[in-house]
Formats: sequence, structure tokens, C-alpha cells
Amino acid sequence: MKKLVLLALGALLLAGCSDARASLKDPKTAVFSVGNQTLTKGDMYNFMLARDAGYFTINEAKKVIFEKEVPVTDEMRSEAKETLNTYKTMLGDSFASYLQSYGFADEEEYLNNSLLVSLQVQELTKVYVNEKFGDLVSRYSPKKIRIMQFTDEATANQALEQVKSGANFEETATSLGSSVSAAETIATTQSSYATNVLSTLSVITDPTLTDVIADDNGANFYIVQVIATDAESFKDEAVDTIAAISALSSEASIFYFEKYNFTVYDKTIYDQLESNYADYLIQAKSK
Repeated sequence: MKKLVLLALGALLLAGCSDARASLKDPKTAVFSVGNQTLTKGDMYNFMLARDAGYFTINEAKKVIFEKEVPVTDEMRSEAKETLNTYKTMLGDSFASYLQSYGFADEEEYLNNSLLVSLQVQELTKVYVNEKFGDLVSRYSPKKIRIMQFTDEATANQALEQVKSGANFEETATSLGSSVSAAETIATTQSSYATNVLSTLSVITDPTLTDVIADDNGANFYIVQVIATDAESFKDEAVDTIAAISALSSEASIFYFEKYNFTVYDKTIYDQLESNYADYLIQAKSK
């Protein structure tokens, strides 16, 4: 298994270790000068260590993983440019100050270091969900459903009877004034439906039409049409839905840090990671 080796500050080469601390091969090499003051590679490296070196390290390691697992494609670049143009149109003359406020020198840097990175994060999570699909389906129990919601129980009962009699589910929801869309969607254990709806879905194993389900307060009434329970039959939709669960992004990242045996050799960086980003410190888990 290939090791994911991180070189701090990109162009700076680690020459070796002294007391478990990385040292630079050429710390006195000038990076730039202003007037009679010169900043060296050693200055930059020490500055990075004094700040949040752990955060910097994690982000640089992610870039290596992205290149291995989800390199930027033409489609991703096109989507990022479209998003960029949307922001430029929306913000108008304020766009330049928007970039500056987030520390970007220009729109090209914003495109490469923010928009494209965000797309790579999304794609990496989807790759992870595909790789662990069976386990994640067991955990999140995705089901393809339609749902309608009413504030009046009598209307909900009327809707249920109409659907049982053969009426179209979506048309019935629309005609009787459902407060949510009855279009097909994917529900998981993490969906934001009422607790009683999620409890009902958790025990359903085959396509079915539920009875009217009241929420805890009796203020809303739901009918759910379960279209499919075998996630393989709607895998692409299930992958997209599971990948959008907030916890999956960091879980996916940690999985690939483990896959590539992420290893830190500098004690200062190691200590920062141990304090603030322990989940990413793979070598500590193997001790």
C-alpha cells in the first residue's frame, strides 16, 4: 500500500528528522524580499508550524488523495466555471471584495482552490459510498418513496381512500393540497421527516402504501407510498442521497487517509493533529 507522504509547504523539501522534528534541506534559501528584509524558506516553515499546521497538513494531504481518487475532469471544471459565473453575476461589483475577504488573490485561485476542491470532496464521498454501498445501505436504509402531508386528518383519510381506489398518488396530493411535493424521492434514516414517519419506514421491507401517520403533536398527517426498498434497483439515486449526509464527507476522507497510510513525521504537526484532528491521525490508531 502506497504511503501518503506530505511535504510541508509544497515546494519545501524535508531533509530529515532531528528529535522527531522535520528539518528543511535549504532553510536559508530566500523566498522573497521587501526592502532590506528577506523571507527564507525556514521563516515560512516556522511560521506555518506556529499557526495551524495541522489544518494545513490535512488540506494538503487531501489534495494528494483527490489527485489519486477523483482528479479534476472537464465536466467538473465546466461546472465550477458555471458556479463562478453565477457568483460573479449575483455579486456584481462586490465580487472582487468577496474574493479578498476569503483570502483569494483572483478568480482563478478561487476556482482552483475552492470551487473545484468542493466538487472533488463531493465526488470522493460518492466514490466512498459506492465502495461501501452495502454497509451504508444497512446503516441508512434508503427507500424510494412518495409522501403527502396534510394538517387535517379528514383530508388525509380522503386522500388515502382515493389512492387505495386507484387514483394517482401525485395527482391526489396536488388536488387535495398536500403541503409537500409528492414526487419520487429517496428517504433514509437521516431524512428530516417526522419521527413517526421514520419509525414507520424503518420496519417496511417491501413496497407498500402506509395508513395515515400522525406526527407526535397530531398537527400533521402523512401518507407514504413506498415504491422500492431494494437499494440496488435505484443505486445511483441512493448513492447521491447517502453521499449528501453531512457525516459522510469526513468519514470518506478518513477512509482514504487510512487507505494511503497517511503518516506524519514532524512532532509539532503530529501534536497539533492529535489535539485538533485526531480522527485523521492514522498512525496513532495503529499503535
